[in-house]
Amino acid sequence: MTATALLPDALSAKPLVSAPARDEKRAGSSRLPMLDALRGIASLAVCWFHMTNGAQPGFLRSSGSKGWMGVEMFFVISGFIIPYSMFRAGYRLSDFGRFVLKRLIRLDPPYIASLALVLLLDWLSTLSPLYRGAPFHVSMPQLLLHFGYLNVFFGYPWLNLVYWTLAIELQFYLLAALVFPLVASDKLRVWVPAFAILAASAWLTPETQYIFVYVHLFLLGMAAFKFRVGQLGVVAYVAISLAITVALSLVLGRVVAGLGLATALTIAFINVRVPILSGIGVISYSLYLVHVPIGGRVVNLGARFVHSSVAHLALSLVATAVSLAAAWLLYALIERPAQRWSSRLRFRSNRGSLSPITTS
Repeated sequence: MTATALLPDALSAKPLVSAPARDEKRAGSSRLPMLDALRGIASLAVCWFHMTNGAQPGFLRSSGSKGWMGVEMFFVISGFIIPYSMFRAGYRLSDFGRFVLKRLIRLDPPYIASLALVLLLDWLSTLSPLYRGAPFHVSMPQLLLHFGYLNVFFGYPWLNLVYWTLAIELQFYLLAALVFPLVASDKLRVWVPAFAILAASAWLTPETQYIFVYVHLFLLGMAAFKFRVGQLGVVAYVAISLAITVALSLVLGRVVAGLGLATALTIAFINVRVPILSGIGVISYSLYLVHVPIGGRVVNLGARFVHSSVAHLALSLVATAVSLAAAWLLYALIERPAQRWSSRLRFRSNRGSLSPITTS
């Protein structure tokens, strides 16, 4: 008797194409509407966390105290969207170089622009007579390491505190490009061991600058990918997601595990458009990049003049609005063109495949 025969019917039986997958094929869609809404929620959560975590203890600070978990939402979304897009684009291992190049073309221009903005604002801040911090100084190694997302390997601090998550994302892109043929296989003897090995890697190191600590979040997204393309039935998908969530709770705690599962289930089962959140989701990467250097400065400057919780709330809202405006400019001027440049570079082996969805 084979190992496959010992598995429950929900796993061993060839699953029917899921309803979401059928809907996508019929519609020929190039974008999943709920993903943009989730991106909007995640980016706003992180932004609000940074706009309020300097407030006095109370309602305002509490309202953003869990916003940092938007990062974990982004990891689940990436765990889904990257393999899903690769699947639709007909990715093969021979496309590794093109895949990495596409991601860098897509993400680096706004990232480098935000890096230049951070340097400019840091320098300008030191020219103010109100400035009381250390003189402006950036070492050349610290700066150059940003261009390869390598600060984590050499102990140099990031110029923008959110950049550490981009390094984790890049690690995932490289990992996904290598293991995609395994996790996207419809053969149990291939993808089940691949999932198991990835899940076990979470215990390789407790260092949070490496992907391993967060690998279960990405796996939740990968499981949703297999469901959305019809490789898993509902029962099997839910069972696998619950198993990943239990493992995740052992590494990052029950709250993060619950949020990760909720994000993954939303991706798997919900197909609705939320216009306001979707609009923010479209510029979510730009918002993520600029909200600290732009919105954070609005809060720091305004904090000198506000002396009540209501005034601080108004200040946080203004800072968020200014961040959104700056994000829209970055998106319109740099990120959107970068998306077009990236989309023009296609995999060699994508003939006859479905059109890739828009990713970020």
